[in-house]
Amino acid sequence: MHNKVLSVIILSFLLIAACTLTRGHQWGDDFAWYILQAKSIVNDTMDEFMETSAYTNYQSTVHLGPLAYPWGYPLILAPVYALKGISPLALKLPGLFFYAGFLVCLYLLVKDRLTRAESLLLVSLFAFNPLLLGFLDQILSDIPFLFFSTLALLLMVREGRHGSAHYALIGASIFFTTILRVTGVLLLGCFLIVEFFRLLNNRQDRTAVMEIIKNSLVVCFVFAVFWIVNSRLFPSGGESYFSQYSGLIETARAFAVAYFNIFSHFFGEAKGWRYLYYFVLFFFLLGAWQRRKQETIFLLFFAFWMVVHLTYPWWQGPRYIFPLLPIFIYFAFQGMKTVINRLPEGYCIVGQRTFYGFWILIAGIFLFTSVQNAYLNLQNNRTINGPFDPYSTEVYDYIKEETPSDSVVIFFKPRVMVIMTEHPTIMSMECDRMLKGDYLVLSRKVGDNQQIPPENIDACNLPLDQVLKNNRFIVYHIQK
Repeated sequence: MHNKVLSVIILSFLLIAACTLTRGHQWGDDFAWYILQAKSIVNDTMDEFMETSAYTNYQSTVHLGPLAYPWGYPLILAPVYALKGISPLALKLPGLFFYAGFLVCLYLLVKDRLTRAESLLLVSLFAFNPLLLGFLDQILSDIPFLFFSTLALLLMVREGRHGSAHYALIGASIFFTTILRVTGVLLLGCFLIVEFFRLLNNRQDRTAVMEIIKNSLVVCFVFAVFWIVNSRLFPSGGESYFSQYSGLIETARAFAVAYFNIFSHFFGEAKGWRYLYYFVLFFFLLGAWQRRKQETIFLLFFAFWMVVHLTYPWWQGPRYIFPLLPIFIYFAFQGMKTVINRLPEGYCIVGQRTFYGFWILIAGIFLFTSVQNAYLNLQNNRTINGPFDPYSTEVYDYIKEETPSDSVVIFFKPRVMVIMTEHPTIMSMECDRMLKGDYLVLSRKVGDNQQIPPENIDACNLPLDQVLKNNRFIVYHIQK
């Protein structure tokens, strides 16, 4: 019965989420680099990609990101790119299936820690959550990372005696998490810390000690083998991640309040939802304390993850806390159950009904909101203003058809221009740097966001000849 309900929940999620996808994408060009890396895998041009990335990064006003993102997500996108090319709708489909896999892992993770009804209710909160379903419209690595990080946690906490194959799967799952985002290596650290304390607690039992050491070595060996193969097959470009960790204390202080409040976005962005979050936060803290001995690995992962992202200088909003949301809601459930179990006997049933009523109401609001968003998206013909709209396409077509293939373009989202036109592109917020380019494309809608606004460009006294203008962009030929 419970498996049938889970199947209905997941199928309902797939239907709603599929209707939520658009045929475009939001501005922001991380997605373009993921696609270009996937393209380089398909065409076996990874070295050329690294050269393009180095030029775009080093010639722009500021670094736009690592020279190459971890290659896990591009590997996921590569088959889709090989079949459909640069099709935003098609490239978003892997995210749907990885999220469905995440829901299955989440159910398996909590079904022995909560009742089956509570487990299904918790899964429903994630299956219909507007924040997470809305994020499925992004071509980014966060959703596959959420799947693999949850799978790794599931394998690590699975009770019972397991053979070497199980620990090999743990090592593999941690590796696949890490090649989606480098911070996945935190899972390996959490696993080894927990195993170290298990070893200390069983140090009098030589058989147990040897078993713990053997299993830990299996995990590390499998992870290391995969990592060596990965480093041989794919060029590295993520070193710039680590160079950005400076001013750790100042960054943590600035982001502490922001990350504290960002968990409220799971419920909604309106101010009222934040008060609900504060209410749930109390039960999260209570549940974490009550389950601290049984769920040590959850707490370690939560703490390490927050430390890493509090000290990372770039703010990315809710997406950076996605892997922590299942832990947060799970502990909130446990905290509420702790309070209910301590009520006088006559009030326990009332408390239990209130618990179910509260979360069913939240899940119902999520479901209604997500269905409404999906309906509006279909009514809008899945369109979105962004890098795939007709005005942007007109600019790309002009650059591809009317300019030499080696001409350098200056654009506020250079990685998008590279993937769309195959022209070398940089970003400039400086007048002098403009002379590095042959064509200047200015957005009429974003102001001074990584560009000099069109209304201020005359102050640069550059030799510009306007060659194209539409409702969103102006294109200049830089005469030299």
